[in-house]
Amino acid sequence: MKSDLHDIDVIFQHATDRAVCVRADEDGEDQWIPLALCEVEGDRVRGGVVTLTAPQRILEERGLV
Repeated sequence: MKSDLHDIDVIFQHATDRAVCVRADEDGEDQWIPLALCEVEGDRVRGGVVTLTAPQRILEERGLV
């Protein structure tokens, strides 16, 4: 079975215990993604670039790809 997980670089905005807020680029809108549906790697500093791993469907629904 092929995995539909994809890694993309996004701009970190904020995180809670249950979700992460990111943007596709500096002019993009904030997108909240439940941590149950994704993983975030990198320094979680507002405005910094992190790697987001999530299913293709989630990335498309949020307009991140």
